[in-house]
Amino acid sequence: MRNKILLTGALMLMAIPAAQAEEWCGYAARAKSLVECGYSSVSQCENALGKGGMCFVDPEVARNFSLIRPAPRAKTHG
Repeated sequence: MRNKILLTGALMLMAIPAAQAEEWCGYAARAKSLVECGYSSVSQCENALGKGGMCFVDPEVARNFSLIRPAPRAKTHG
């Protein structure tokens, strides 16, 4: 039972940084705005676009798992 809990926790920790490594795209809330990609975080995207902008995960990264960078390994104590 303890091994299952540890394995589940380890898998969850590995998934969190991987989601943050994805590139982001977004567009501003104004007429004829273009979709711009290459933001490294959703907060960077929101800051660049301003109020009313829409940010989303880069569709190319979402479709192609080979573009997703592996998460760094967490340091363990013990």
